[in-house]
Order: sequence, then C-alpha cells, then structure tokens
Amino acid sequence: MAGERSLSCTGAHLFDLSRDGYIHLLPNAKPSKYDKELFAARKLINDAGYFGLLLENLFSVIADNVRPGPDDSLAMLDAGCGEGSHVSALQSKLESVMNREIVAVGADLSKPGISAAAKGNSRAIWCVADLARSPFQDQAFDVVTNILSPSNYGEFRRLLKADGLVAKVIPGPEYLREFRHVLYGQPVRGHKNPERTAVLFAKHFPDMKQRRVKYETVLAPEHAEAMLRMTPLSWQAPEERVRRLLAQSSFKLTFDFYILWGKPLIR
Repeated sequence: MAGERSLSCTGAHLFDLSRDGYIHLLPNAKPSKYDKELFAARKLINDAGYFGLLLENLFSVIADNVRPGPDDSLAMLDAGCGEGSHVSALQSKLESVMNREIVAVGADLSKPGISAAAKGNSRAIWCVADLARSPFQDQAFDVVTNILSPSNYGEFRRLLKADGLVAKVIPGPEYLREFRHVLYGQPVRGHKNPERTAVLFAKHFPDMKQRRVKYETVLAPEHAEAMLRMTPLSWQAPEERVRRLLAQSSFKLTFDFYILWGKPLIR
C-alpha cells in the first residue's frame, strides 16, 4: 500500500483506487455484453434471494473444510465475482459464524461489474483483473471461490495456501430449463458436460468432492426480465420467444448446480 488511495506492486508500479474504491489492474480492457445493465439485473436477482440455497450450501462447504488458526483472519478470493453479491454474502456469513475477520477479495474482467461491487460493499477489496495473469501473491488465500465463471486451475493452485480450499460452482443439466424450453422450443441442457468439468477439476485437486444443489422456485413477475437479462440465454433467442416468456404472469424455475471442491494436496 502506497497510501490511502493507491496500491503498489513488487515492481514499484503504483495503481490508484477509483472514486468508487476499486483498483484497475487490467490494461487494454475491452467492452463486452457484460455491461452495467446486466450486472444491475444480477444484483436485483441476488438481493431477492433466488440463489440463497446455493450460497447456504457453498458456505457449509467452506466452513466444514477451512480451519484458520484461533487468531487468524481468513482470506478469500472470488474469481470472476461479477457484481460481488455472492462473495459479499459469504463474507458476512463467515464472519458471523467463525467470529473472525474475513478478508474478501473480488476479481473480474468486467469494469462495470467491479464498479457495482465496490459501491455495494466497501469492506471488500475489488479488482478489475485477468485471472490468467493474476496480480496476487503466491499462497495468498485460504479460499478461492469460482461461481458460474471460467477457471484457471493453475492460478488457483498458485494462489491457495498449503491447506487452502477451492470451491467451484457449475450449472447442472436442468439449470433454468423452463427458460430454455420457451426460448429455444425444446429442452436444452444447462451445462454441456459437468462430468468433464469434474474430471478436469480432479486432475488439479485429486481429493475432489462434489455436491448437487437442485431446487425449484416461483419467479415473481417483476423479476422475470432481470433473470433473463442476467444470463446469456436471450442473446441468440428469437425476439418473439423472449416476448412470450416475459408475458407469462408467473414462472416456476429450476435451479441446478454442482459444487466441486478440493485442496492442493500436491505441491
């Protein structure tokens, strides 16, 4: 830390904190469809609690597998954090149950996502960064979470402490199946091959365990557009089918996930 509004790296480069309180560590950032409106929709849906059961299960995985010392804080990175709702919820829950400081860090390629995250939680550290070229030190984190985002397992292993935990969430085959049926006219599998993802994960974390979290909920009419907006599902869908989906007065929706977790046993 070079001052209250700046950070420095081991190469003596200075990075100023933005007005919103995040640090931008990604040169030549490019715009994408993951824009301000998408992250506003994600925050609305997350605040409404639709992912609550998933987060409860993810919390229990972390709490059951991470044992910091009695006087130690716990450092957690959410890799691909989006607008930060998930890591903020985990930070609050872990602090309450573990009765210790949780140093939460959220990193994402998207500047709009990190800007929204910083506005929502000033206690966490937010970074616009490329996780393939992570700016963090070796063995800096007790926990790395990776929720519905691409992974870089080599980097995760480098960033984890010797007894650290990585927990990855992927969509199951029935994730948002009702949306897929309306938008594309036939059942479409949510994750093309969760088994393949699990095999790849286990190559890097040989003690891998997994848990399926599946539940149904009724989507409130005022949340239908936000739920659709927060996923890429509508990007290639015919406009007429999007209108048909949004015209429904209520919608039963399936949430289906796998949580994969493990520790870097081999150094």
